[in-house]
Amino acid sequence: MALLDNSAHRYLVVGLANTALDLLLFSLMAVVLDVPAVPANVISTVAVMTVSFFVNRAWVFRAESAGIKAAVGFVSVTLFSGLVLQSLVILGVIAAAHGVVPDLPDEVVKPGAKVVAMGVGMVSNFLGYRWVFGSSAGSGDGRSSTASSSSTIANP
Repeated sequence: MALLDNSAHRYLVVGLANTALDLLLFSLMAVVLDVPAVPANVISTVAVMTVSFFVNRAWVFRAESAGIKAAVGFVSVTLFSGLVLQSLVILGVIAAAHGVVPDLPDEVVKPGAKVVAMGVGMVSNFLGYRWVFGSSAGSGDGRSSTASSSSTIANP
């Protein structure tokens, strides 16, 4: 499909799936199980990060080899974005929501804060993943200039 020939478009598809999974896990923990927001964010981020690495490497950026260096870079980008950046956004949105609309229930505030944080995180991650996988994300298939023409896609 021509629309998915561009790594930025593939990233959006994977990002939407990852976002849904992340929000589902976070909400289950933070709202249903009453896990505090930051630990719930840590758990959902780590779970989704694991899935995301394999899908981004194999399909989004079509990196033919992504050894330990790429894995460490991916984990570093994701942990910074998901644990530091997103946690700060979550705490900020929760504080702002309670200050502006104090009676807004946590069942709305916490998932809403996570959605805002994920939006910030998606931009941060995309920029970082382009660097990790050596890809020019705006170009056609997302391969680095050193990649060969054959494609080896790992199972995500």
